[in-house]
Amino acid sequence: MSSQQDLEFTLKDFTQIFEHARSHLLAIRIELEKTKLTILPDDSRVIGEYLNWDIEAYTLPWMAFCARLSINPPLSKHLRHMVGMLSMKQLDMLKDYTEVYEAFLSLPVSPSGPWTKGRLVREYRHAWWTGLATIKLDEKLSRYPNGVEVKECVTAHFAQLFEGDALVTLVTPVQAMSMLIAQQLATICAEAREEGEYLLKMLEDKVLEAKMVAATMLRMDTTLGDDVLQAITASDKLVKYLKKRPQHKGWSE
Repeated sequence: MSSQQDLEFTLKDFTQIFEHARSHLLAIRIELEKTKLTILPDDSRVIGEYLNWDIEAYTLPWMAFCARLSINPPLSKHLRHMVGMLSMKQLDMLKDYTEVYEAFLSLPVSPSGPWTKGRLVREYRHAWWTGLATIKLDEKLSRYPNGVEVKECVTAHFAQLFEGDALVTLVTPVQAMSMLIAQQLATICAEAREEGEYLLKMLEDKVLEAKMVAATMLRMDTTLGDDVLQAITASDKLVKYLKKRPQHKGWSE
């Protein structure tokens, strides 16, 4: 990783590198959303190139190291989206860097979490996004930071946080031969659980709405009110049934 100095990286080091990368993207997103400047097509192309640089410099190389060491990196949902987005660019599914910029701004920021509440710091090395008014490509950023420089960036990042704010989810070791499968299954299970919980909440909300409608209908003594009441009973039974089913089976199926 460095011809001048041997480096040792622990699981915590890898975790903090991805936390630093996520924080970079959060700072960029906030700056772009609060700016009152009109971003011209040429400027959006430059921003797209910088976004590409950020991922290639602070995320992709360390994901590759994690893969070689058979460990599962703790990428946030939006960091995974960014990696996927740049993969689309490499496959020509996104035609140019202007589309990378537009795709970045279209990434969802809810439900609220580290992406919107993350651990921002006062100063970042290579904080190119603070000069949007006169943004242009810096030739110095064509070179990616080596291991020593990345550790310096990460150390400076966490040194600026208040005590107790540097709590991050550690990477986890996985079996070498099953790493990709394990990651895919973990992602599928997490997404399925999230969608399942959302659907269940939606059902409960609809039952509550229906009860309010039924109360109004019954006061009017209408046949339709009786029909709504029967629908509520059926929906209540469905919600209770879904809640009883184990999550690891129910939603993954």
